[in-house]
Amino acid sequence: MNRPKPDVDLDRRYSIKEICDLLSICRDTVTKYTKLDIIVPIRISSREIYYLGSEVLILWEAITKKKHDND
Repeated sequence: MNRPKPDVDLDRRYSIKEICDLLSICRDTVTKYTKLDIIVPIRISSREIYYLGSEVLILWEAITKKKHDND
């Protein structure tokens, strides 16, 4: 699947749900890349987690690169 580059505001905070919708991925993928320290969350509380638009682009690049590496 070819994912187009998401149109995001680099300084805006995005919820996990918004990221999943933008990139057509599941929550587990966002969690996986967070645990690998590829993207960095903004934790408001244990249940309120956001990512800057710049982190969304980093995630998109990581997913896109991984896909191309597997081809």
